[in-house]
Amino acid sequence: MTKTNNHRPVSVLAAGLLSTVPAVHVQAFDWAGTVWQNDFFTGTDGGGYTNGLFLSLYDLSDQGDEPYKVPLLAKPLQWMLQPSADAVMFSERSLGQGMSTPKDISRPVPDPKDAPYAGLLIYRSSHAIVEKDFADMVSTTIGIVGPASGAEKSQELVHKITGSDKPQGWDYQLGNEFLFQLERTAVWRFALHERIDSVLLAQAGVGNLESTVGGGAIVRIGQGLEKSFATTALHFGRISMPLAVEGGWYVYGGLEVDYVFNNILINGNTYRDSPSSDLEHEQLSGTLGFSYSWDNISLALSYKTGTALDVNKSSRDSFGAISVAWRL
Repeated sequence: MTKTNNHRPVSVLAAGLLSTVPAVHVQAFDWAGTVWQNDFFTGTDGGGYTNGLFLSLYDLSDQGDEPYKVPLLAKPLQWMLQPSADAVMFSERSLGQGMSTPKDISRPVPDPKDAPYAGLLIYRSSHAIVEKDFADMVSTTIGIVGPASGAEKSQELVHKITGSDKPQGWDYQLGNEFLFQLERTAVWRFALHERIDSVLLAQAGVGNLESTVGGGAIVRIGQGLEKSFATTALHFGRISMPLAVEGGWYVYGGLEVDYVFNNILINGNTYRDSPSSDLEHEQLSGTLGFSYSWDNISLALSYKTGTALDVNKSSRDSFGAISVAWRL
């Protein structure tokens, strides 16, 4: 078990990450949103992905006074998308923090068989085209894992607020490492009824953060489904979740099957010795959720549970989430 001696919540590496985020003016965006994910909502504490907080800005090509611009980090992947003359485009830029812990957070020295302590500070930039009943999206994620993410202090604060046990083993978290991931996601919508549809998704990603291929299906029941189906492209990953828009609403349930080649939260640091566990490559997960929107605000609640991320079953993938988005 490798011990990490750097306890600083923000370091030169974190400052370097933030300096790579393009300067933006909020007035250039049409929507903003925030997502909070925590295993506290599911009645658990530790043992896998335990907390995430992300802030996002969205730009739609058919809204606002500012001309639509493809995000800088998404431009190298833009060639993959072939929009028609009638396509609508949207972009997403998200910055946030996530963390994963061993099953027993009361141990000062974690069980070496458990998944390690890991904190993430990441920035994702996405560009999507939306056709009739089809959406195609590319994303680039960069970030940092390790003490520079500030995850230790964040979890201690959240656990103090919620009255949860204080985690004891952050001295053994993964070391600082730059992260990246490139992703592509495609979405197909099939109307089953005026108020029922099915959405099929396919996704592939590569990077030291995670490399994976997978697919899924979501069934939605509600109103205004044709206007919001493209947001299901944000269903993959942990930063965003599907949202209703423009007075629509829906409840949904979905299944997702993935083959994961590598995941730094389980495999540990890429270029140095670190705590690690054995990755469960074949993963199955299910999601239930509800989203309701007014003209200028959208609210969503969701629950996700799935196969343990490691073969020792010490890293659950179960958490609840709440998301709020508002028109700027």
